[in-house]
Amino acid sequence: MKSKLGYIYLTAYAVLAFLIAAQSVNAVSNDTVTVNINISSVGAIIVSPNWLSWTAGNLGSMNPGSDSLVSFLIIKNVGSVNVSNVFMNASTVSDESSNPLQTANASSFSAAGLVMVKNATDASYSHAGRIEWNLSTILTNESVGDLSGITKFSHGWYRNASGNEYLWTLKSGTGGNCSGLGTTFGIKLNPENQTNLNRDITNRPAIGCSFTEATSQSWGVVTCTDGPLVGQCIATANACDKIYIYKYYGPAPDFPTCANSNYLRKGTIVPGDEAAFTAIASVPKGTPAGDTKTGILTIMAI
Repeated sequence: MKSKLGYIYLTAYAVLAFLIAAQSVNAVSNDTVTVNINISSVGAIIVSPNWLSWTAGNLGSMNPGSDSLVSFLIIKNVGSVNVSNVFMNASTVSDESSNPLQTANASSFSAAGLVMVKNATDASYSHAGRIEWNLSTILTNESVGDLSGITKFSHGWYRNASGNEYLWTLKSGTGGNCSGLGTTFGIKLNPENQTNLNRDITNRPAIGCSFTEATSQSWGVVTCTDGPLVGQCIATANACDKIYIYKYYGPAPDFPTCANSNYLRKGTIVPGDEAAFTAIASVPKGTPAGDTKTGILTIMAI
């Protein structure tokens, strides 16, 4: 005799199997979504790290007459278009609005003026933007050459961390300023240092320095093929009170064309890629103790 209960179970299993089979057939249905995205043309870079602090507890404070360890800075293309022709400006000119040489106060000096940088292809470091100021008086045993007919004149030291100091002179030209035609700049080939007094600009000056007059700018520009500033640009202030040494300012409108100016990076950096350059702090002997004025290095790409 068959059990009615077993019959009920068999019937239930059959119905359940049918339902599962029916659901499986229906689940095969699908559809698609078409996606299209347009990326806007955006030029953008970031520089990492975005600060360098040669102070106690960070990169370490600096002794006069020393160079720091090398710091690497990375330029990242975070935009959507290629960037190239990367150049750099330093805040030194705006930071040092007056001659700091007689203040004995570190805060009168721009930190940017103590930074040197090098791109991937250069063999040596160049100033990010350094000012050398006019000395207040003629030095003991100094000879600056003929000053007849010169209405404005300045002289000073080009200093670096090596302890070598090179005497330079700047003499006004047409119009009595140091950015116009006829301006002359000279710098010693041989330095003064602890063992050698060298203050006669007429004895072995650099002879390969040529001047480019300003037009609408307030700075003239000198380039030298010999001497300690080979490969860099030397901007001469209209007022004859200072010179400004730089290299990576590119096609900036502040100065006349300089044959020695260069880009910090000239090759293309595609979106998502990066390029590197290096920086050091270089502190000449005779720099006063304390915190310098915070400087800014502005990295630009076109």
